[in-house]
Amino acid sequence: MKIEAHSGGNLMSAKRHEGSLYGSKKKKRVRGCVDRVTGGIVVVVIKHPDEPDVYQEIYVPIEKFTKRTPQEGDYVSVEIEDNS
Repeated sequence: MKIEAHSGGNLMSAKRHEGSLYGSKKKKRVRGCVDRVTGGIVVVVIKHPDEPDVYQEIYVPIEKFTKRTPQEGDYVSVEIEDNS
């Protein structure tokens, strides 16, 4: 998702504000499988980053998928926050 800041010419404050939105958290792209699509939300199941025997559900708005709408059982990649 691209966020644009319009600040009437004060570019420095726009950059500072944009940095405060994102912080210094890094994102990691992981592969998962679409479990279900309900109410405009795609539920993607991924392996937990720390415990390989545990699975985790990620809820992604359907608008994030720009090329096509994923169907149940499709493999997709999603970005998650990397806590390491």
